[in-house]
Amino acid sequence: MSELGVATARILRDDFPLQNLREALEGIEECVIKPRQAHSSRGVMSLRRVGEVTFTCLQQRCELSLVEILDDLYRDMREHQFPNHWQLEELLLPPSGLLRPVDDFKFYAFRGRVGLILQVSRATQGTHYRWYDRDWQPVQTGKYAEALDPALLPPRAPDAMLALAERVSAALPTPFCRIDLYEARQGLVLGELTPEPGTYHAFGEQADLYLGAMFEMAQHL
Repeated sequence: MSELGVATARILRDDFPLQNLREALEGIEECVIKPRQAHSSRGVMSLRRVGEVTFTCLQQRCELSLVEILDDLYRDMREHQFPNHWQLEELLLPPSGLLRPVDDFKFYAFRGRVGLILQVSRATQGTHYRWYDRDWQPVQTGKYAEALDPALLPPRAPDAMLALAERVSAALPTPFCRIDLYEARQGLVLGELTPEPGTYHAFGEQADLYLGAMFEMAQHL
């Protein structure tokens, strides 16, 4: 991504166990803590320091002590059974100036051509979604139907975000990859590359056929 000129969130601390969290947080005023091997934002907390062992959690919109943070993270690790390997990343905030996690825009891309876009917005009242086609027109896919929110706003620079996703996709040696991007105060930032997104069985028949056709065409390019 560096060679492509694509910004990524900086890794502040890498690969430590939860029992070393206090030491890992020393000297850091704001960050995102996340497990290195998990999915669906399990174990992810966006933190801003307000005291020596007290932080504001942007997802829960409340102050938590280090003990409370550890309790939450250990519970997630036990319930979802992912390894005790964690990292701290640069905190990304939305360009609006609001103190909340940035929305996640997930581009289903096939050798440089986006087929679908999923917007994910996480708040205290739950996670909400919105699907778009390549032209940023809202569509239905059957997935997350119970949590779709038509009030979610597309990014401020939709054309630039689409172009970046397709440029990253075209550079990858694979027919398909989901490209996860954020529109942050720092600009457009790559979150992660996801070659095998989960719960793909939840797509409706039309969306499944559409994505399957795009994958088959991309295999022959």
